[in-house]
Amino acid sequence: MKTGQRIREIRKAQGITQNQLAEKLHVSPSFISRIENGSSSLTVDFSCEIADALHVVRQEIFCDLLINYQTEKADSISQKIELNIKKFPTQKQDEILAVIEFLASRLS
Repeated sequence: MKTGQRIREIRKAQGITQNQLAEKLHVSPSFISRIENGSSSLTVDFSCEIADALHVVRQEIFCDLLINYQTEKADSISQKIELNIKKFPTQKQDEILAVIEFLASRLS
């Protein structure tokens, strides 16, 4: 779910209209609409202001960004490992895998 959609869900769950949220934030209702529709981008600071206006923890607004970042970061690391392992012959790949599995068992 995108940040704007999450803001809309939270706002609606609290029974707050776009006009009411706009008043709290000193912006136009059309700006709130554009945020919720994803046609206007959000700054981190303004996202925090929205969270405060909706009386939710900031992570609730940012959770999708955090999840996406963590997933992308994990995917990136996995891809880097895979690309580097592929540089070696199969026998060496098996040895590297054994080392990684050993390290994983020690870290868990």
